[in-house]
Amino acid sequence: MKKGALILLLGVVVSTVAFSSFYYFGTVNCRELMRQPQPELAWLKKEFHLSDAEFTRISEMHAAYLPQCQERCLRIAEQDRQLEQLLATATTMTPDIQNALAARARLRGECETEMMNHFLRVSQTMPAEQGRRYLEWVEQHIFSNGQDMEAHHHMAHHGEQ
Repeated sequence: MKKGALILLLGVVVSTVAFSSFYYFGTVNCRELMRQPQPELAWLKKEFHLSDAEFTRISEMHAAYLPQCQERCLRIAEQDRQLEQLLATATTMTPDIQNALAARARLRGECETEMMNHFLRVSQTMPAEQGRRYLEWVEQHIFSNGQDMEAHHHMAHHGEQ
Protein backbone atom coordinates (compact mmCIF):
# COMPACT_ATOMS: atom_id res chain seq x y z
CA MET A 1 0.00 0.00 0.00
CA LYS A 2 2.80 2.44 0.90
CA LYS A 3 4.61 1.67 -2.35
CA GLY A 4 1.44 2.44 -4.40
CA ALA A 5 0.86 5.72 -2.57
CA LEU A 6 4.50 6.71 -3.10
CA ILE A 7 4.25 5.95 -6.84
CA LEU A 8 1.02 7.94 -7.06
CA LEU A 9 2.55 10.89 -5.19
CA LEU A 10 5.65 10.77 -7.39
CA GLY A 11 3.42 10.71 -10.52
CA VAL A 12 1.48 13.76 -9.28
CA VAL A 13 4.70 15.66 -8.51
CA VAL A 14 6.28 14.80 -11.90
CA SER A 15 3.06 15.74 -13.72
CA THR A 16 2.80 19.04 -11.85
CA VAL A 17 6.43 19.93 -12.60
CA ALA A 18 6.02 18.97 -16.27
CA PHE A 19 2.82 20.99 -16.65
CA SER A 20 4.33 24.00 -14.88
CA SER A 21 7.44 23.87 -17.07
CA PHE A 22 5.45 23.63 -20.31
CA TYR A 23 3.18 26.47 -19.16
CA TYR A 24 6.09 28.68 -18.10
CA PHE A 25 8.08 28.23 -21.28
CA GLY A 26 4.99 28.32 -23.48
CA THR A 27 3.90 31.72 -22.15
CA VAL A 28 7.28 33.48 -22.09
CA ASN A 29 6.48 35.62 -25.15
CA CYS A 30 3.05 36.64 -23.84
CA ARG A 31 4.42 37.57 -20.44
CA GLU A 32 7.19 39.58 -22.07
CA LEU A 33 4.68 41.53 -24.17
CA MET A 34 2.57 42.26 -21.10
CA ARG A 35 5.56 43.87 -19.37
CA GLN A 36 5.95 46.38 -22.20
CA PRO A 37 4.92 50.02 -21.55
CA GLN A 38 2.00 49.62 -24.00
CA PRO A 39 1.14 45.92 -24.02
CA GLU A 40 -1.87 46.46 -26.29
CA LEU A 41 0.55 47.58 -29.03
CA ALA A 42 3.63 45.50 -28.19
CA TRP A 43 2.52 42.69 -30.51
CA LEU A 44 2.55 45.21 -33.36
CA LYS A 45 6.20 46.05 -32.78
CA LYS A 46 7.16 42.40 -32.73
CA GLU A 47 4.95 41.21 -35.61
CA PHE A 48 5.92 44.02 -37.99
CA HIS A 49 9.56 44.34 -36.88
CA LEU A 50 9.26 48.01 -36.00
CA SER A 51 12.17 50.08 -34.78
CA ASP A 52 11.84 51.92 -31.48
CA ALA A 53 11.26 55.20 -33.36
CA GLU A 54 8.55 53.67 -35.56
CA PHE A 55 6.88 52.10 -32.56
CA THR A 56 6.99 55.39 -30.66
CA ARG A 57 5.32 57.22 -33.58
CA ILE A 58 2.60 54.56 -33.82
CA SER A 59 2.08 54.62 -30.05
CA GLU A 60 1.64 58.40 -30.17
CA MET A 61 -0.83 58.06 -33.05
CA HIS A 62 -2.74 55.43 -31.09
CA ALA A 63 -2.86 57.64 -27.98
CA ALA A 64 -4.15 60.58 -30.05
CA TYR A 65 -6.76 58.42 -31.80
CA LEU A 66 -8.25 56.78 -28.70
CA PRO A 67 -10.12 59.77 -27.19
CA GLN A 68 -11.87 60.51 -30.48
CA CYS A 69 -12.66 56.84 -30.93
CA GLN A 70 -14.05 56.54 -27.42
CA GLU A 71 -16.25 59.57 -28.04
CA ARG A 72 -17.64 57.93 -31.19
CA CYS A 73 -18.23 54.70 -29.28
CA LEU A 74 -20.17 56.60 -26.60
CA ARG A 75 -22.30 58.28 -29.27
CA ILE A 76 -23.01 54.90 -30.90
CA ALA A 77 -23.92 53.37 -27.54
CA GLU A 78 -26.30 56.26 -26.85
CA GLN A 79 -27.89 55.86 -30.28
CA ASP A 80 -28.27 52.12 -29.62
CA ARG A 81 -30.02 52.85 -26.30
CA GLN A 82 -32.41 55.28 -27.99
CA LEU A 83 -33.21 52.72 -30.68
CA GLU A 84 -33.79 50.02 -28.06
CA GLN A 85 -36.25 52.30 -26.27
CA LEU A 86 -38.13 52.97 -29.48
CA LEU A 87 -38.23 49.28 -30.38
CA ALA A 88 -39.37 48.21 -26.91
CA THR A 89 -42.86 49.57 -27.50
CA ALA A 90 -43.05 49.48 -31.31
CA THR A 91 -45.37 47.24 -33.25
CA THR A 92 -44.76 48.90 -36.62
CA MET A 93 -42.05 50.88 -38.34
CA THR A 94 -42.35 54.53 -37.39
CA PRO A 95 -40.58 57.65 -38.66
CA ASP A 96 -38.77 57.85 -35.29
CA ILE A 97 -37.44 54.32 -35.72
CA GLN A 98 -36.42 55.04 -39.32
CA ASN A 99 -34.60 58.20 -38.20
CA ALA A 100 -32.90 56.37 -35.35
CA LEU A 101 -31.74 53.60 -37.70
CA ALA A 102 -30.42 56.15 -40.19
CA ALA A 103 -28.59 58.09 -37.46
CA ARG A 104 -27.13 54.86 -36.12
CA ALA A 105 -25.90 53.89 -39.61
CA ARG A 106 -24.33 57.34 -40.09
CA LEU A 107 -22.49 57.10 -36.76
CA ARG A 108 -21.20 53.62 -37.52
CA GLY A 109 -20.10 54.74 -40.99
CA GLU A 110 -18.27 57.69 -39.47
CA CYS A 111 -16.59 55.35 -36.99
CA GLU A 112 -15.53 52.91 -39.72
CA THR A 113 -14.19 55.74 -41.88
CA GLU A 114 -12.12 57.21 -39.06
CA MET A 115 -10.89 53.77 -38.05
CA MET A 116 -9.78 53.02 -41.60
CA ASN A 117 -8.08 56.43 -41.82
CA HIS A 118 -6.20 55.54 -38.63
CA PHE A 119 -5.15 52.14 -40.00
CA LEU A 120 -3.93 53.77 -43.23
CA ARG A 121 -1.95 56.42 -41.32
CA VAL A 122 -0.38 53.71 -39.14
CA SER A 123 0.59 51.70 -42.23
CA GLN A 124 2.24 54.79 -43.72
CA THR A 125 4.56 55.13 -40.71
CA MET A 126 5.92 51.63 -41.27
CA PRO A 127 8.48 50.50 -43.82
CA ALA A 128 6.60 49.93 -47.11
CA GLU A 129 6.57 46.11 -46.97
CA GLN A 130 5.50 46.06 -43.32
CA GLY A 131 2.81 48.65 -44.03
CA ARG A 132 1.39 46.41 -46.77
CA ARG A 133 1.47 43.43 -44.41
CA TYR A 134 -0.29 45.50 -41.74
CA LEU A 135 -3.07 46.51 -44.14
CA GLU A 136 -3.45 42.86 -45.17
CA TRP A 137 -3.74 41.99 -41.48
CA VAL A 138 -6.37 44.73 -41.04
CA GLU A 139 -8.34 43.43 -44.00
CA GLN A 140 -8.16 39.85 -42.79
CA HIS A 141 -9.04 40.58 -39.16
CA ILE A 142 -11.33 43.58 -39.45
CA PHE A 143 -13.09 43.42 -42.81
CA SER A 144 -13.11 39.73 -43.69
CA ASN A 145 -16.30 37.71 -43.84
CA GLY A 146 -18.50 40.78 -43.42
CA GLN A 147 -17.73 40.88 -39.72
CA ASP A 148 -18.67 43.96 -37.76
CA MET A 149 -15.76 46.40 -37.70
CA GLU A 150 -17.06 47.98 -34.50
CA ALA A 151 -16.93 44.66 -32.63
CA HIS A 152 -13.29 44.17 -33.62
CA HIS A 153 -12.49 47.73 -32.69
CA HIS A 154 -14.19 47.35 -29.31
CA MET A 155 -11.99 44.32 -28.66
CA ALA A 156 -8.96 46.36 -29.64
CA HIS A 157 -9.69 48.84 -26.87
CA HIS A 158 -9.43 45.99 -24.40
CA GLY A 159 -6.36 44.35 -25.81
CA GLU A 160 -5.34 44.52 -29.42
CA GLN A 161 -4.75 41.60 -31.68
